[in-house]
Amino acid sequence: MLHGDLLDPWCWLAEKRITIVADELHGRFAPLEQSPWPRRWEPRAPTAAERRQRVRELTRAAKEPDAPPFSVELWDSDAGPRTSAPPLIAVAAARMQGPAAAASMREALRAAALVCGIDVTRSDIIIEIASRAGLDLARFVPAFQAPATERALRAQIEVACDRGVETGPALVIGEDWLLSGARSLRDYRTVLKRYLAKRGGTTVEHTVH
Repeated sequence: MLHGDLLDPWCWLAEKRITIVADELHGRFAPLEQSPWPRRWEPRAPTAAERRQRVRELTRAAKEPDAPPFSVELWDSDAGPRTSAPPLIAVAAARMQGPAAAASMREALRAAALVCGIDVTRSDIIIEIASRAGLDLARFVPAFQAPATERALRAQIEVACDRGVETGPALVIGEDWLLSGARSLRDYRTVLKRYLAKRGGTTVEHTVH
């Protein structure tokens, strides 16, 4: 389980790296599940210092060799997202149309925000992205607007807190392994192989593609 925020570039990189390692380990792990860990849930205008911090973060992340073409445009203005809750709620609403719909929505939202610099916390933008991602809007819009969807996400966040998650990205393996912060591909490979070895008592080999 990977806990993170759609507006966090390091969560995107963590997901890419974990997926690569899981593939190398020949399906010994179930497909990576996602759980929300918002940097800010309650709406509040970001300060100038916070916007500068996000710009520096995206600039650093863009220098990673496996990074998408990140843009700082989302934060390089006098505004910036007030909350990261709406896109997380949107993915939860998309999941009601199946895992593939949720994955498509998550990828579309992240690319729009972190590559194209679009404010994906706006409801009109979210609905437009959902349409382009092929979702059934007659089902998506009511689910996105339903208070129950937000309540379910808040419950997931409470579970993450109980598991010891304090920051994203945070990878929870099984019930008792927690790895906080984005790590290198090598680090994720080491940790996941160590977990399998501890559970099985044997050395674990992997295939590098």
